[in-house]
Amino acid sequence: MIKIEKLCKNYDKLEVLKGIDAQVNKGDIIAIIGPSGSGKSTFLRCINKLEEPTSGHIYIKNQDIMSDNTDINLIRQKVGMVFQHFNLFPHKTVMENLTLAPMKLKNLSQEEAEKKALILLEKVGLKDKASAYPNQLSGGQKQRIAIARAMIRNPEILLLDEATANLDSCTEKSVQRALERLMLGRITIVAAHRFSTIKCADKVVVLEKGKICGCGTHEELFENNKIYRELLLNQINN
Repeated sequence: MIKIEKLCKNYDKLEVLKGIDAQVNKGDIIAIIGPSGSGKSTFLRCINKLEEPTSGHIYIKNQDIMSDNTDINLIRQKVGMVFQHFNLFPHKTVMENLTLAPMKLKNLSQEEAEKKALILLEKVGLKDKASAYPNQLSGGQKQRIAIARAMIRNPEILLLDEATANLDSCTEKSVQRALERLMLGRITIVAAHRFSTIKCADKVVVLEKGKICGCGTHEELFENNKIYRELLLNQINN
């Protein structure tokens, strides 16, 4: 479903990603973890070209998104992304935030879009907030709305860029429960800040200084990967 070959990303002389190779299959849930500055968010943002890779290839369903012949906007319709800072439109209601993209990009009628939105709002436990504005919501509620917005186009791929990093542990659990109901059957790639985020991952990828330095299950990495073990122990101690 996703194949990445020799992916590099530079900012002038700063090398952020240094030849990443990876393959992700349909239904996989992959967590990416690593020290601050290791390239987690840049890696995610390169997958749908929110960041322009410096070199390498990214194939999504056998289409190379680095090719000039690829319509990246069509590819992005298969990809949902949830950011750390919500990015909701403050002047629009929850319902308007959810229905804007499907009405503009998929030409759904307002009635069809609102029907889909209400189903998703029910799944994330916020059906009663359809008429609210973002400034009337808590941080956890905003993040659940952001998740619903990412899912309304029924994406095949879901990218989560440290989506729970700013939430307290209780709120994080409610967001995690909402996510778990929506991830099944999709490729999900999570840039993880907290180890609690990776509990539902099939595989964990460890990044350090722009390179993959480990890949496996939590148990395998804790046993065999020094960087992973240090990250976990530091978080427990803090």
